[in-house]
Amino acid sequence: MIVKVGVIGIGTVSQLMHLPILSGLHEQYQITAVSDISPTQLAFIAKKYNATPYTDPYELVKDPNVDAVFVCSPDQYHAAYALAAMEAGKHVFVEKPVTLCMEDLEKLIAAEKAHPELVCMVGYMRRYGNGFLKCKELLQADDRKIEYMRFRDIILEGDFFMGQTRLPYLSSDIPPSAKEESGRLRREQVGRALGEGCTEQQRITYVMLTGLGCHTLAAVRELVGLPVEIESVSVQGEHVVIVFRYEDFLAVYEIVNDQDVVQFDAAIEIYQHDRRMKIKYETPYLRYQPQTFEVIESTKNDTKTTLYGPDYRDAFENEVKYYHDCIVNGTKPKSDFSDAMADLKLFRDICMKIKE
Repeated sequence: MIVKVGVIGIGTVSQLMHLPILSGLHEQYQITAVSDISPTQLAFIAKKYNATPYTDPYELVKDPNVDAVFVCSPDQYHAAYALAAMEAGKHVFVEKPVTLCMEDLEKLIAAEKAHPELVCMVGYMRRYGNGFLKCKELLQADDRKIEYMRFRDIILEGDFFMGQTRLPYLSSDIPPSAKEESGRLRREQVGRALGEGCTEQQRITYVMLTGLGCHTLAAVRELVGLPVEIESVSVQGEHVVIVFRYEDFLAVYEIVNDQDVVQFDAAIEIYQHDRRMKIKYETPYLRYQPQTFEVIESTKNDTKTTLYGPDYRDAFENEVKYYHDCIVNGTKPKSDFSDAMADLKLFRDICMKIKE
């Protein structure tokens, strides 16, 4: 079954990941429509993928030649476009974060329940990487207790990596009024998420968590569940250090964003009494980066290290293939709209801890 796709928002991530992946999976998908606020960008991408261009995304969702809508627009438009697509009877894939505030997500969850025939999924691609899936398999295979966890996103932003490989086609012809509206909506939605009286540091941290942190925290949640308590939150601008208490162990999460050092130090490490496991993630701005999953097991007399990988299968591609399977088989994705609510609640609670 070929699923015909309309893509709303054809910026950097769409051009580097979603569009080439969907186009390459030609036995599963066909790109039939695209929409963007930039007329020049829209014309270029529509021609490149032989797709119908729409300046109005609300017209794209009505296109009878579209079965599923990929919402890759700025975060503050996710809820509106996803709701419109569902009302038009389309399956919906929304890039993370699904929304910026729980109020909007509740509307999506209600619509999801009202349309059980539609497959709705959030793009948490790290939860579909093969190293992550192997780690989950090993955790479930025995009852060894976790004694400590650390996970981190200490990164250089994507410009360096794109500059040395391939740059997206981005235009500067977005109307100033549209930019103003976008900024206003974003600030308003973050304000609704955090409540009246929130500080600028809380806003900065919340944006970091919904943008970068949600990948790691959602993956950790799938592996070990939610923490029972947020022990502490230390912040300085876009640098965040959080200590979580789980039932039987402590965990530390670090965000250090936009360093000048060329690195992408993103990982999840799990410490058990006689075993340590480490999932290593690479920059999402390059395709086919080698992923590794390392397991170290020790006895009193010996130590064994097992390295799974390097694995060149793309986590973005894995999740899109999985989504196709869900549509064809009528199954519910593990990362549906309801699943994402736990993350928004956690992000809010983390930011409230800053206030204390």
